[in-house]
Amino acid sequence: MKEIQPLLQLDSDAFDYDLPEAAIALHPLEPRSRARLLHVSESKIASAGTFENLPGLLPNGFQLWVNDTRVIRARLMLLKPTGGRLELFLLEPVGMTMEQALCSTEPLIWRCLVRGAKRWRDGKASLQGEGEQAKWNVQAQLHEIEEGTRQVRFEWGEEGSNTTWGELLEMLGNTPLPPYMRRKDEVQDAQDYQTVYAEVPGSVAAPTAGLHYDEPLLAKLREAGTLHSVTLHVGAGTFKPLTTGVVIDHVMHGEHCVVSFESLANLAKEGVHRVVTGTTTLRTLESLYWLALKWKKNGEQPEGLDQWEWAKELQSIDETLNWDMAKAMSWAMDQLQGQDWTFHTSIMMVPTYRIRSCQALVTNFHLPKSTLLCLVAAAIGERWKEVYEEALKDGFRFLSYGDGSYLEIENKKAR
Repeated sequence: MKEIQPLLQLDSDAFDYDLPEAAIALHPLEPRSRARLLHVSESKIASAGTFENLPGLLPNGFQLWVNDTRVIRARLMLLKPTGGRLELFLLEPVGMTMEQALCSTEPLIWRCLVRGAKRWRDGKASLQGEGEQAKWNVQAQLHEIEEGTRQVRFEWGEEGSNTTWGELLEMLGNTPLPPYMRRKDEVQDAQDYQTVYAEVPGSVAAPTAGLHYDEPLLAKLREAGTLHSVTLHVGAGTFKPLTTGVVIDHVMHGEHCVVSFESLANLAKEGVHRVVTGTTTLRTLESLYWLALKWKKNGEQPEGLDQWEWAKELQSIDETLNWDMAKAMSWAMDQLQGQDWTFHTSIMMVPTYRIRSCQALVTNFHLPKSTLLCLVAAAIGERWKEVYEEALKDGFRFLSYGDGSYLEIENKKAR
C-alpha cells in the first residue's frame, strides 16, 4: 500500500500552533457579514475586508454550496433525586435515525456525554418545563455505560404526550455551544449559533463557516451565481482533538448526509466554478466522489464511506477511471434514477489528498491539532501555517464565532 505511506509519516504535532485565549471569539459580530475575511490565493495572503466583499472575489456564474443542517438544542440540564445537577450533551439516537428520533413521541435512547457521570450510577434525573398548553416532566435514566459516553433513556409524562422529542428539545434544551467557549449559552445564541438557511434539524454543532452569511449578503451572491445545499448532520466528534502520535491512528467520527438528486445534477455540470462553504459541506461533496467510485467498483450502492478508503481500496479505480467530479456525479445520477442519496461518511482529509469538488473553500480558523485543520492543510498545503500566523498577527478572531477565510484551491480534477 505505497499510496498511503506519506500518511504514515504525518504526526499530529505537525498541525499544532499556539492559539492565545484572547483570539477566541466568544460572541459573533452584528451583522454577521461584518466578520473579517482573509483571502488566500496562490500568490498572496491578504485581507479582503469583510464578508460583504465576498461576491466581488467570485467569478460570474459560480455555484455556492452550503450545509443546510439545523442545530438542535442538544444540551440538557437535569436534577438528580439527590438534588445535584446533571448536564447531558446529546450525541446521537440509538437504534433510529436522527429524523425518527426528533419526530418520536415515545420513549427513546440517546448516546450522550454526561458531566458528572461518575456520580450517576442509577436512579432517574428529571427536567421540568411548561409551555402555553401543557407541562412536561422529562425523565432520564442511565441505560448503558460505554467508554467515554452513556446511553440514556428518556421519557416524558402524559401531559403533553403528543409533543415530539424535537419539540421538547426546542422548548427545554440549551444551545450546544462548543466547549472551548467556556461560557453558558445565552438567549441570543439560539439565533446566533444557527445559519440563516438552516432547514433540516439534526446537528449538535453548527456548520460555522455559514454563520457569516446574512440575507443581504446571500441576495448579492444569488445575483452573481447560484446557491445549492447538501445536508450533513454535524456531530460532537468535530471537536475531538487528533490522537497523539501519527495522524493515521486517529479514529474519525461518522456523520449522516443527505444529497438531493437536484444537487447531484448541479454537481454534474461541466466547467462550473464551485465555492464550498465550510468543512462539513466539503466532506459531503468529496464523499460523493469516492462513493460513486466505490459503487462503480463493487457494483452496488454503498451505504457509506470509511475514513481512509480514498487512500486504500479506492486508489486503483481512481487512477484507472481518472474521473472528475462532474463525470462521477453524472454516472451516479444514471444509477440513482431520480432518487436522493443518503449515506454516512467518516472521510478524513490530510495533506496529499487532492480535492475534487471545488475551486475554493470558505472556512473559519480552526483549533490546533484538529481534523478540520488537517482538511485546510489538504486544501492549501503547508501554507496553512503562514496563513494562521498572519491571521493571528493581524487580529483575526478565531473559531466558531470568529472571522473567516476564502481559500483558493489549485485543483485540476475539480471540474
